[in-house]
Order: sequence, then structure tokens, then C-alpha cells
Amino acid sequence: MDVLTSAPTEETVQEYVDIFQSIDWKTGLKALAILLIGLIIVKLLLHGIKKALKRSRVPPTAHTMMLTLLRILLELVVVLTAANQIGIPVTSFVALLSLAGLAISLAVQGILSNLASGFIVLSSHPFDVGHFIEHDGITGTVVEIRMLHTRLQTPDGKMIYIPNSTLAANRVINYSETGKRRVEISVSASYDNPPEQVKAAIAAAAEKTDGILADPAPMIFLESYGDSAISYKIMVWVNGADFLTVKNTL
Repeated sequence: MDVLTSAPTEETVQEYVDIFQSIDWKTGLKALAILLIGLIIVKLLLHGIKKALKRSRVPPTAHTMMLTLLRILLELVVVLTAANQIGIPVTSFVALLSLAGLAISLAVQGILSNLASGFIVLSSHPFDVGHFIEHDGITGTVVEIRMLHTRLQTPDGKMIYIPNSTLAANRVINYSETGKRRVEISVSASYDNPPEQVKAAIAAAAEKTDGILADPAPMIFLESYGDSAISYKIMVWVNGADFLTVKNTL
């Protein structure tokens, strides 16, 4: 209801019509010159900011988002300056833009939520491109962090697009941040096999498997007693990139 009652009145519309009708060619040229020169300055400024961002510690995935928002803000300032030159009251113009912005924000609030969440993801660094993560039961390698969503490639080759709003609001498990991962495998053996003999056989298999780290040292222990077999567990540490290879080999 507030949006409807705040709509421009007939008097306001007529005021703008009168302003445009009273513009002489000199004033119009000045406004056009301000607009063109301003846009050129904005382009040069953004080019310089882009170079500065490349030399900074800001994540590359945030560059596009920051440059886009800066461009919108700077171009808006240029448009307001040109509008003021031809006699359009800037305060009224800003009010109209605010009204339009409110209407748009109500229509695209989901998109704005993802956009804000994109900033949260980029600023808090829960993961980076190339990290292997898990979110809501989905696992995959981060391929790209965009303004509205993050792309994951699953181990079986699927490409999954996850809205940034869900990533920012829910738990994310990062398997790559420490650089190491632990492989856990359970092995069952008969009650007739002495535990020390089973552990020795498992240890021998681990020694023949490439990619297992010596520190932390591998661990082998008796896990549980079943109805017909004893369950043993082996835990070994590997580099994150070797996880699947070592697990399958072992």
C-alpha cells in the first residue's frame, strides 16, 4: 500500500514535462557533455580499480561483483549530475529512484538475498575455488563462486549450482582447507583369525599403498564384535588430492 500511495502525482509528472520543454540547446549540450565525459571517467576509473584489485589480496572471485556494484554507483552519480544540469531536482529524482528501487527489491528479494550472501561467502572465506566441500549432503569441487550462486562439480562429473543464500545460512564442510584428509576403512575377519595377525596383514597392505602419509601415523584397531566376525578399522592420512585414489587402492 505504501508503494501505491507514494506513486508520482499528476502535478509531479507535469513538472517534469515542463522542465524538459524548457531545456534550451546549450543546456542540453552541457548535460550531454557531462554525461559522456562522466561515463568515460567512470570507465577509466574502473579500469584502474581492476588493476589494483589484481594486485591486492581480494579473492579474484569477488572482483566482478565489486566492479559491477561500483560501476552502477558511479554511473548513477553521473546521471544525477547531468539531470541536475538540465534543471531536474535531484531530490525528486532520487525519490523516484528510491521508489523504483523499492518496487524492484520486492520483486527480486530472493536475488538480492543471494547477492548479499555472495558477499558473506567471499568475505568469510569458508571455501575457495578448487576446494572439495560438502553441503546438505552434496559433495563436490568448487569450480566458481558467482554473484548469485556457487558451482560445484561432483566426483561423477555433474555440475551443481547452489544458491549463495543457502551456503551462507547452512553448514558447509570443507575437506581441503587443512590440505590433509583421513581415509577410514573397516575390515571384517573371522573369530578364528588372531587379532594381531589381522592387524599385521592390514599394516602390510597399507605399506604397499602409495600416498599414505607417515605423519600422522596410520592407526589400526579393533572396532567391534559382530555375530560372525570381528570388525577392524584402519585410519590413514593422505593429501587431499590423493583421497579417492588411496581409498580405492587400499
